[in-house]
Amino acid sequence: MGFLVLSGASCTSHGAQDRPAVESQAAFEHYRNTRYDYQLDYPAGFEAEPVAGNGDGRVIRSDQATLRVFGVQLEGRSLRALAASEIADPTAASEIQNSEGSVVLVQEQARAMRTVKTIALSDDRAAVLVIDGSMAQPDSRERVLASFKPVSRQAADRSETDADRRYRNPELGFSIEKPKGARVSRDGADSVSFAVLGPKNEAASEISDGFTLTVIRDPQAEAATLAEYAEATRPDGAPSAERLRVGGQETLRYESQSEMGGSVTHWLFMPDRGGHYHVSATVSGPTRDYPAQIEAMLSSLRFSPD
Repeated sequence: MGFLVLSGASCTSHGAQDRPAVESQAAFEHYRNTRYDYQLDYPAGFEAEPVAGNGDGRVIRSDQATLRVFGVQLEGRSLRALAASEIADPTAASEIQNSEGSVVLVQEQARAMRTVKTIALSDDRAAVLVIDGSMAQPDSRERVLASFKPVSRQAADRSETDADRRYRNPELGFSIEKPKGARVSRDGADSVSFAVLGPKNEAASEISDGFTLTVIRDPQAEAATLAEYAEATRPDGAPSAERLRVGGQETLRYESQSEMGGSVTHWLFMPDRGGHYHVSATVSGPTRDYPAQIEAMLSSLRFSPD
């Protein structure tokens, strides 16, 4: 299996099969694999090792992160199974994209993060990108992931440019549509947050313009009804919960105050499949269309069996 590593200065030595062209913008370089016909952008500060002997890919690394990229035969495997094979514990990984043409899994550990993206190519082939570690620029990882795609338009995944993508987490038993550009983070064993930054948000800061929506599967809850769940969950002083239906599912909604004095909206769910779910949303800065985006996310929320 071939590897691709980037570190230090940009690499100018490449095999005859793979002749990357230097990107002229945003300090990124471009790698194209002609054997499997896939492409990738990577930060110019990374250093690429020589192309693998069989021409399937290479390794690219810096002091903070290592990228491996290679092509393989699917041999009857699904893209998700292929991605999971690169994760030490697939049950602990978050699935942040799963479409017909690509899958992205993320496993966060105490001192490390691994991101795996698999893409479908033609003729039962696939390509795999593995990112270990973090990058200096916050948006670099998203740029690398978005750029990793087939060269052939016929094999490209259309959802890569769609406004919404469905996030699936089989471990926690739910899926939800997230706005384009939303940052997904695994806050703990039972919770996932989606942060959407607005145009006035300050770089490298807490959200000052945008919203955060968090989904928690509450393993400790023992309430038999939504009303009991609300009674046990609502903090002292919070207003009574309002019963309504969201996306065809019954929920109880209430509001509370954050530590900073802002308003937090909560929704409680007890799906027929079982379990207790606590969803919360906090909006910062100009409201703009954030409430509508939050409502759209909630309407897309689906619960599935473990």
